[in-house]
Amino acid sequence: MIDYGYIDMHSHTLWGMDDGARDLETSVELCRLAHETGTDYLFLTPHIINWEDAGALYDAREERAEYLQNIIHSEGIDLSLVKGFEILCDDDIFGIKYFEPYTLNNSKYILIEFNFHRTTEDDVNAWCDYLISCGLVPVIAHPERYEFVKNDISVIERLSNKGCLFQMNCGSAVGVFGDKECNVALKMLFAGYVDFIGSDAHDLRWRNTDMYYFLRDYPEDLSDEILEKALKENPLKVLNNEDIKQQRLNSLLIY
Repeated sequence: MIDYGYIDMHSHTLWGMDDGARDLETSVELCRLAHETGTDYLFLTPHIINWEDAGALYDAREERAEYLQNIIHSEGIDLSLVKGFEILCDDDIFGIKYFEPYTLNNSKYILIEFNFHRTTEDDVNAWCDYLISCGLVPVIAHPERYEFVKNDISVIERLSNKGCLFQMNCGSAVGVFGDKECNVALKMLFAGYVDFIGSDAHDLRWRNTDMYYFLRDYPEDLSDEILEKALKENPLKVLNNEDIKQQRLNSLLIY
């Protein structure tokens, strides 16, 4: 069990940006909790829902991220904050030509999400193909939560073959989002299809930055190598904008 040095790839810790932290005090406490429970780097990934809001969100994120970093350092919280966004994909994405301000740490990696119920595999193929054509690597947030994945887990293998990477929510593998989501998450973990793990923190209650709370209840026969890759090795490559080599272990269909 890995119990320190995490890089949390996905959080809504910045206050007043979306449906995450509502005030600065909550943001500070989420950072404190992350540090106290083993996280060294915390990605700040507020939602972009509508592209017409992207510029204003970028400006707000820049200002608040710097302010929050200064505050937590002044309080002795040894946590490095990393900037990014979580982008809701729809067909409007085809009109965007310049993505760098909205990627993870200004890298080639871009964190994307979809409508949980209406999105189809064809939709995701089109959006990811476009992002890849722009020189980006799509990182699909919480794939275990989408209906089209729960209905046909083999879609994960097809998206992986396309070059997509996957960020699982930490609580999914212990049933926080439901039994179907837990089943998909565990299959992805054991087959080597979880490239990143994130808290997807929104508040100080059940969706917070304490990833260790969930990790300690992961199956005992899950190898540390799988967790090391998703919690440390791959996120570090994102920080350094380095290539990530997929390391799939088995077909998802055998679990």
